[in-house]
Amino acid sequence: MDARLLTILNNRVQNYPHALARQFPNILSKLMELWDSPAIDDYFVELMVDNRGSRAGFPEEVASDIMYLSMVSSRQIHQGEVDLWADVPDVVRSRIEQSGLSFTPLGLIQAAEYGNRELVELFLGAGMHANVYDERKWTPLMISAFNGNLEMVALLLDNGAVVRHRDKAGYTALHWAAFNGYSKALELLLSRQADVDARSKHGWTPLLQAATRGHLSSSVILIGCGADVNTASDDGWTPLHKAAANGHLATVKMLLDKGADPGARLGDGTTPQEMALKNHHEHVVAVFSGKAC
Repeated sequence: MDARLLTILNNRVQNYPHALARQFPNILSKLMELWDSPAIDDYFVELMVDNRGSRAGFPEEVASDIMYLSMVSSRQIHQGEVDLWADVPDVVRSRIEQSGLSFTPLGLIQAAEYGNRELVELFLGAGMHANVYDERKWTPLMISAFNGNLEMVALLLDNGAVVRHRDKAGYTALHWAAFNGYSKALELLLSRQADVDARSKHGWTPLLQAATRGHLSSSVILIGCGADVNTASDDGWTPLHKAAANGHLATVKMLLDKGADPGARLGDGTTPQEMALKNHHEHVVAVFSGKAC
């Protein structure tokens, strides 16, 4: 272990970035080289954000180590040499570590993934920030929304989770609740000012996510909260295109009733009806043809 870093961590071996040291020793060396310089902030940004989209991303445990070191560095730069977790009661740290989790941002993310309210409350109560994220830029709130854990979503929102945070692909927690059709989570997120028409980096909206998978009730909720039924992705897919292409009859009918444009076209000119025909969804084709019962 790097003796200087261990000293910075107040000799808390359990907080040492073992995964980073083992898998990317050159990065750890570079961090230590820049530790006391203003350039370290830019290096952390370079590590945590892939602006070119060409990097596979760090393994979760490595990304967590990098995030943790970033937090330690920030506290030392702005508040002097301090122990990041000095005020955490030993009983809290012990309870978290007994669960098999580390007292790190990754530990909080894993506790949210497991749906363990007690542990998440311990992390938050001990000062861990609700908006830590992994290498995908997924926060505990995003993970909880993806899993439809309404209680956890509420807890995180009440503890400062940013509802409009975006992951590396530009998706929000609302997108992921819509993707899996968790209507109650959608309603809660929307009540906390989630952007109903948020667009990912490729132009996908929560409604497009829900309609693609035929989540009727979630689609109705989103439209009821103002989602534009005809907003298309960057490559031209509308919610109606996706619902028709995947044979989601009830969703197709609802979208048409709510004003979806049946004449919308993809870049190659394909309409929603033509997508249904191409994929052999005759029951959906019949709706467009006015032949459905």
